[in-house]
Amino acid sequence: MAEGTAFRLDTVDIAVESGWQFEHTSRTDEFSKDDVTVTVQYSAEDDINSLTRSGKRSEDEVFGPDSPGKQDRLRIWLTGRASAAAKPGAVGTSGAFARPRTAAEAPRSAKIESHLRPSPENWTIDEFVGAVTDPYSRAFLLKLLELAYANDQLASERYPFRLWFGKRNTGSMFVYPFGRRYSPFKFSVESGRLMISGCWRSYRESTGKKEHPGFAPVARMLGQTEHGTASEVPVTGLDADEVWKVGEAVSQAVNG
Repeated sequence: MAEGTAFRLDTVDIAVESGWQFEHTSRTDEFSKDDVTVTVQYSAEDDINSLTRSGKRSEDEVFGPDSPGKQDRLRIWLTGRASAAAKPGAVGTSGAFARPRTAAEAPRSAKIESHLRPSPENWTIDEFVGAVTDPYSRAFLLKLLELAYANDQLASERYPFRLWFGKRNTGSMFVYPFGRRYSPFKFSVESGRLMISGCWRSYRESTGKKEHPGFAPVARMLGQTEHGTASEVPVTGLDADEVWKVGEAVSQAVNG
């Protein structure tokens, strides 16, 4: 049995076990549950050509032939869990890691500011992860990507992505919990180490407002104040789960 066919049959079994209604044609599988419909278009070899989820979100989520990770995206949609292949591996292993959506994957129809549109000069997620060579930093980053990936399975409030990458080598990775407009923090790479800084300065520049007290928790976490300069500090000693928790709270406060 071809690998694609085996995956397709296993996916149907998983979907039925998870309570999805299932309809099938030779090249299409459609799963329905709780007003959500997932449609999968297959090739003649049963490889996924395209993947669409429609229902509760304002726009359909579509992943075409060139979109990476369609198999794992389908499993996440059907079960709410990442498959083993998509979970972060230990440092020094094959390099598999969770892949939340980036701005480069946003559909052209998405309402996104021009400066967030993808550019060939920007980091890719693989390049950014590969640049982080410090063991602690890399473990932190892989865990953060797993948390962003889990958040990416929830409804987006504005942007259909969770990460935006700046220019290769010098730019930062901005994180957008729930796809909200203003990021709570960003990450950069310095000599293989992952660095974090708050985004209260970019918030002031974007909005024209003097400051927002909602940034206080992330500022305190980094030993700073939201009234001053947002300095980069190493992630060494920080816990990714706690950082994500603070980021979610700050994101809600400054985007409320």
